[in-house]
Amino acid sequence: MKEPGLPPCGRDFPAGESPCKAEIVPVSNPDQAILIVHGGDFSYTVEFFRYLQVRKDTWQFAGEFSAFQRNSPSHHEFVKLGAKPFLRITSDHSQNGMATQQILEDWFDLTQPGFDSVFSFTPDGSQGRFSYGVGRTIESKGVFSQSAGKERIDVTLNIKFDGPGLDLPATYTAVYERAATEKKFTIRDAYSGSDRRTSISTDDFEDLADPFSGLSNEKLLTYSLTGLKKIAAGSDADAKEWLQSVLGFAKDTPEKKALLDLLARR
Repeated sequence: MKEPGLPPCGRDFPAGESPCKAEIVPVSNPDQAILIVHGGDFSYTVEFFRYLQVRKDTWQFAGEFSAFQRNSPSHHEFVKLGAKPFLRITSDHSQNGMATQQILEDWFDLTQPGFDSVFSFTPDGSQGRFSYGVGRTIESKGVFSQSAGKERIDVTLNIKFDGPGLDLPATYTAVYERAATEKKFTIRDAYSGSDRRTSISTDDFEDLADPFSGLSNEKLLTYSLTGLKKIAAGSDADAKEWLQSVLGFAKDTPEKKALLDLLARR
């Protein structure tokens, strides 16, 4: 495994004057230590280095993770899920030029070898599409549980579909699971609504939950149709002009036809 490089500290400083700060967190089951290095004011990452204790005085490097902090600082938390130690780390992957904001949270199972995320989701994010499509704001939460030899994470995804004249809330849920022999959690089922009565595609759920997914304009029309129909049938000229523009960037679908028909009646 490649040895870790020097963490970024913003710029070069004379010896003894680096703004980097480091902390070491010991973890048991198995015995290990996580070295966390914070750079200076101009550092875009926080660096995490994992070392496993293989003998009393011998440590083995087990992996590195860089947490981005473009617009907001990275946060981390050591927790026990079941009987296992986990490390949860947030990173800011936002791209202002793309009107896309994303805080990504990665979960690391510290009983496993290596230092790879076993689950990730977006607790906070958004994407603006202006006159090209329906925008959305994202909030989500993952809750861990276990039973019958399986570990499970239930994710609740709250979305606000938005645009001029559009402010439509919606809730979706999904179940991620892994068996004892599996490393990563995998999505098993997804639903529209918190009552879990209506199934949706697991691919759709993951695209809705990821502001960088490239979710199609046609899908966004489908999921925000209730709010878009109100705009098409309403009297807000600016909102209707925005909707007309959005429809110009969508392929022909039953949802697009229904909205065009409503717009034509006014």
